[in-house]
Amino acid sequence: MTPIASTPRQIAERLQIAILTAEHMRLHWEDESTGTHYMEVVMPLEWQESPEGDYLLCKVLAENLEVRVRVDLVQNLPTPVK
Repeated sequence: MTPIASTPRQIAERLQIAILTAEHMRLHWEDESTGTHYMEVVMPLEWQESPEGDYLLCKVLAENLEVRVRVDLVQNLPTPVK
């Protein structure tokens, strides 16, 4: 298995701020096991690091469902606001 590059620091910080402030985000991501694409309004809950990659645990607001999204599969990562 090829190691996944770690998330750039500025993106990780931006997502961690979203977690701390309970920010709602519209994210577009690809499911790592099925390849299915999703675009949902989510509330980020937790940042998780693992050897397989960085993950964002989110709550899909429309369905009240928690999902674990691999960060490098998010198609529209939020940009830092300076």
